[in-house]
Amino acid sequence: MATALPSATDVSDPHARGPAHGSRGAATSARSGSADRSEGHGQRPDIQGMRAIAVLLVVASHAEIKHILAGGYIGVDVFFVVSGFLITGLLAREVRSTGRVSFAGFYAKRARRILPAASVTLLLTLLVSTLVYTDGDLSKVATDVRWAAFFAANLHFAQAGNDYFAAATFETPVQHFWSLAVEEQFYLVWPVLIALMLVLPWRRREKLISRGPRATRARIALGRTQALRRATVLIALLSLISLGWSIHDTAASPQSAYFSTFTRGWELGLGSLLALTAHHVGHLPDRVKAVMSWTGLAAVLFAAVVYTPATPFPGVAALVPVLGAVLILAGGIDGPRYGATLVLGIRPVRFIGDISYSVYLVHWPVLILANAYAGGQLRIRYKLMLIVVAIALAWLSYRWVETPFRSTKRRGRHTTVRALALWPAALAMVLAPAAVIYQSTMAQSSTTAAAAQKVAQKEAKKPSAVSSLRAEVAKASDKAQAGDALPTKLVPSLVHLEDDKTEPSDDCWAGTRDKTSHKLCPSGDTKATTTVVIYGDSHAAQWLKPLSAMAKQHHIKLIPLTKAGCMPADVHLRYKGIAYDQCDTYRTWAMQQIKQIKPKLVILSGLLDTPILDPDTGKEMPGAKGTELFKAGAARTLEELHTVTDEVDIISDQSRLPKDAGTCLGSRTANLSTCAESPDKVTVARDAAWKSTAAKHGADYIDMRPWECHDDVCPIVVDGTIVYRDDHHLTTTYAERLRPVLAEKIDFKAL
Repeated sequence: MATALPSATDVSDPHARGPAHGSRGAATSARSGSADRSEGHGQRPDIQGMRAIAVLLVVASHAEIKHILAGGYIGVDVFFVVSGFLITGLLAREVRSTGRVSFAGFYAKRARRILPAASVTLLLTLLVSTLVYTDGDLSKVATDVRWAAFFAANLHFAQAGNDYFAAATFETPVQHFWSLAVEEQFYLVWPVLIALMLVLPWRRREKLISRGPRATRARIALGRTQALRRATVLIALLSLISLGWSIHDTAASPQSAYFSTFTRGWELGLGSLLALTAHHVGHLPDRVKAVMSWTGLAAVLFAAVVYTPATPFPGVAALVPVLGAVLILAGGIDGPRYGATLVLGIRPVRFIGDISYSVYLVHWPVLILANAYAGGQLRIRYKLMLIVVAIALAWLSYRWVETPFRSTKRRGRHTTVRALALWPAALAMVLAPAAVIYQSTMAQSSTTAAAAQKVAQKEAKKPSAVSSLRAEVAKASDKAQAGDALPTKLVPSLVHLEDDKTEPSDDCWAGTRDKTSHKLCPSGDTKATTTVVIYGDSHAAQWLKPLSAMAKQHHIKLIPLTKAGCMPADVHLRYKGIAYDQCDTYRTWAMQQIKQIKPKLVILSGLLDTPILDPDTGKEMPGAKGTELFKAGAARTLEELHTVTDEVDIISDQSRLPKDAGTCLGSRTANLSTCAESPDKVTVARDAAWKSTAAKHGADYIDMRPWECHDDVCPIVVDGTIVYRDDHHLTTTYAERLRPVLAEKIDFKAL
């Protein structure tokens, strides 16, 4: 009977788990290694070698050995291809031999392979985190662990806007579980699709044939072959759709695209296609297959060396490592003598392949927790030592956790039921302590963002608020330079720090890359005839609460026109790694709205260190060249605004911190010095350009720096109030403390 499947001896354990980027965020899908001999399948040494190479690339990337392996994160994609190849091969072979797909058997096998090591890793990571993190970061870890336990971490990180490669944001020790989530979501639907594509058509055709006079094995076999061909065409179509979406979404929303199952599905799909067409490849001459395998290995290594965190990924760039992985797999069918197996099949490489699932699970928490405990960036030599520790721990996990569950010789209904029971048992084992830890951190942190803002509002009403706050900034600067300890009570608490923000509702601002317009949502006195517009990005939106209160007090309607990452100066920007054409479109729309609204006053503010691109070449213009482009763009914006109103105010921008405020303050070694910073040069230079351009074009420049920095030091805590909620936004609590300063600088009463 013709078959489109690899022979049994060509398939090793499908359940290897793999990589997740590290510099790009963090983690990858490593694969479990040893062959599933209990299923009667042999083991391909080159696949174990692929797992080893892939997981080592990911580990190197996470250890930030950037000068040689900046693109090591592509190891995840290699694992996706391998998973698609092996899982589809096993499912199709089951259909061929039994005429059905055993869903219970499939998910029982997945449970035995995935859950024990993953659950133990999550539990230990959570427990060690209680020794490393303070309440703010610990609550984040507990939340992330819960999502990871449900294999939905990729959805959680995409929704939260995690940037896999951002250095300033909090690095969760379970971020690498995003790739496991992608694979589990694939496993959730793929057996059903295989059954729909193969089992139902085969059974229907065989039923019809069996009723006729010519019911022969040959005719039944022909029907099965035709069903396989139709399945191959359908999988190819689904893979093309996924690839197209990957290219589109990587350009439009690179952060969410990175974690998406839909942008990665084609990688698993190509592996599946190879599984269904492997018999054709097996007929190729050994020389051809050997060249294919070496070419594939070269492609994977090329991507690992040449790609960087700035490479738009997955998208088109993922084709190189993915096709490379396909070539290695295809070239290894029937084991050509001089293929890449010569390297991939040697014993030390196979050993790493065997334990690759546990290496993947363990290495990222080891690196991240050690780094957090040390209170900063570990040197490369210490990271290399930690990698050795991680490999040792991975072997222990493989020997005492993975293998006992996976190598059971029992078979039957009761064994399947017990294996399926691992799913709820694993969830309970992880979710119970995660819930307890999360609730305890919340209970100990009673100062919510809302409560903190009310305290700030009371402070702002004091007659001497402007001068006293400036004095508090000077005092905080002195304490930071002296290295004083953090206050025992921070407002807001670290647990609630991320919530201490002001952003319009989703339909009232352009909060995503592709959104180029939004509803107009007035605040203040919404029935007033006098209107003020605040125009800019999230650094303009951070002033909404105090400005809205001022507007209401003076019977003024305040209308925000804000788009994420889109400063009001008319310059071409790069946002999250790629050119921000949508910002240009939004500015055109916003200016049209301003001309229709005809406000009495327009207030401008924006993040000034966003990369500026040369409009002709598209290249980033750093330093003085970027500042000159900014100055010219600011002049164009002010000139256009002055065709509508003579009143334009510009609020200065605050400096960027080198790391997330919560992460810095949450470190057990933190003090007022470790989290304070000097004003960054880019922001200072562009603020000066704003100021000089404003003076030339009749606009008022409002310098908030004396209430944010003193003596070239910008403290992160002033009078117990946390100034930043991340690495570049002010907390709404501190913005409320600054309301008297705004009221003194912007005279709403005179409008």
